[in-house]
Amino acid sequence: MMGTSSGSHFNDQSSMLPPRQQPRLGGGGLQTSLTLVSPDACGSPNLHERGSNYDQIRESPSESASSHETWPTADALVAKKPEKEKERDNGFAEHSVVRHISSSDKLSLGDVAKERVGIIAERMQNLPDEYLDKFKNELRAFLEGLGGSQQREEFLYLQKLVQSRGDLIEKTLIAAHRVQLEILVSLKTGIQAFLHPSVSLSQASLIDIFLYKRCRNIACGSGLPADDCACDLCSKKNGFCNLCMCVICNKFDFEVNTCRWVGCDVCSHWTHTDCAIRNGQIGMGPCVKNGASSAEMLFRCRACSRTSELLGWVKDVFQHCAPTWDREALIRELDYVSRIFRGSEDPKGRKLFWKCDELIDKMKSGLAEPMASRTILMFFQELEVDPSRNQDSEEAGRTISPQEAFNKIAEVVQEAVKKMEMVAEEKMRMVKKARLAVDACEQELKDKAREVASLKMERQRKKIQIDELESIVRLKQAEADMFELKANEARREAERLQRIALAKTEKSEDDYASRYLKQRLHEAEAEKQYLFEKIKLQESSSRASQSSAGTSDPSKMMYSKIQDLLKNMYNTSSKSDGPID
Repeated sequence: MMGTSSGSHFNDQSSMLPPRQQPRLGGGGLQTSLTLVSPDACGSPNLHERGSNYDQIRESPSESASSHETWPTADALVAKKPEKEKERDNGFAEHSVVRHISSSDKLSLGDVAKERVGIIAERMQNLPDEYLDKFKNELRAFLEGLGGSQQREEFLYLQKLVQSRGDLIEKTLIAAHRVQLEILVSLKTGIQAFLHPSVSLSQASLIDIFLYKRCRNIACGSGLPADDCACDLCSKKNGFCNLCMCVICNKFDFEVNTCRWVGCDVCSHWTHTDCAIRNGQIGMGPCVKNGASSAEMLFRCRACSRTSELLGWVKDVFQHCAPTWDREALIRELDYVSRIFRGSEDPKGRKLFWKCDELIDKMKSGLAEPMASRTILMFFQELEVDPSRNQDSEEAGRTISPQEAFNKIAEVVQEAVKKMEMVAEEKMRMVKKARLAVDACEQELKDKAREVASLKMERQRKKIQIDELESIVRLKQAEADMFELKANEARREAERLQRIALAKTEKSEDDYASRYLKQRLHEAEAEKQYLFEKIKLQESSSRASQSSAGTSDPSKMMYSKIQDLLKNMYNTSSKSDGPID
């Protein structure tokens, strides 16, 4: 696989800018891989790449390099994952969600991919959030390839279906449900990060990503074409971003300070080293230096078809970054350089290839990374000295004229002066940069000091306000206690008055009852006296009548009179009792 570079020869060489040590990617703090299915990978069954970005060191992987996406660390995501989602990950079904949804209301990924936007949006409005979360997890399982080849084939079918629809334009997507839009974007891009609960993009951003107006790399998010680039790749409007994506595979990752990415010195587009080797973009070509032409390993950019030299780029990367690499990273970078220069035909490239292989073997045998780092940096310095030594040894056997010797000395001195001037300029730039950094730090310290002073004043003012509020609270508390005491006294006084009122009421009722009974007794006595007088009167009249008649029975007449008097007395008592009730 590495042999592809040996047969590639480039015949043009452009003016070269200083090589970059670090790709201009949109985010550097993301470290853990999530899967990525590129839109242009629909015809390939290899949808998912797992593990580290450097699983294979000696061989260039078929889906190189940047078939990876990065997102927040897995440990952090697991720590934040709710219990409900953990149960789903462990295989426990959530029957409580599905139980309340009829089969006619349920959705499938095929419905979202086929049906009109408005219909699906209306159906999703009536579904609970728990069901929609479960629905999104189903698509995440598709992207992770958990269902095997059949599920991956179904996903590819859905992806082609979404990509071929002509009605998914900005006007219709505005009316889409948010979950519907996240699913459509994930289906089209193959990136499961859009479905993650911790990712919250605006609906306008999701629409721009779906329509290839914004980079699908969430950490980049640049408008497309990035930097208003007018090259053929960026003008195709197929979602390519020249700030974070590989020119060849159109995929992205967040590796920086590495030989994994190689940049064009002319157009600043970036390519994975593996992709460039596999596609023959790295190979031998002519390079003009100091008026002399020589062949060396070059990188041809697919975007602008210009070439950039690789030896100086590799040297700069190692000089700037090698001291910070750990053991694994240094072995990895040496392997990249070894693969780049495997097909080199110039002496420097071959020596670098052999040196990298030698250091890799020594590090695997126990060589410490600081020693290996110093060794490779010293080797780069020796490469700069070797050409002049070789030239001197070749010409030592023949006699040269004084003029030729003077010319050679002048060339050497001129080259040394140029190098010294370049070093001096670089040092001046570094000094200016350091001075600017110091000034910025001093200004920042002054600003921080002012902020600290203002914060102290604010803290003092807040403390005074808190003390005032506490005094007010204590005063109000005392007032509340006083009012509560008075309320308790008033309550006790009311209860005492109520008891007095009840006692007086009972006494007045008793007095009224006794007076009423006395009155009734007097009335009964009067009635009794009246009846007695009346009986006497009737007796006298009856005697008179009996004496005149002489036929009636005195005892019967007396008995009937007594009955009449008793009836009258009873009726009179009943009438007098009526108004009292």
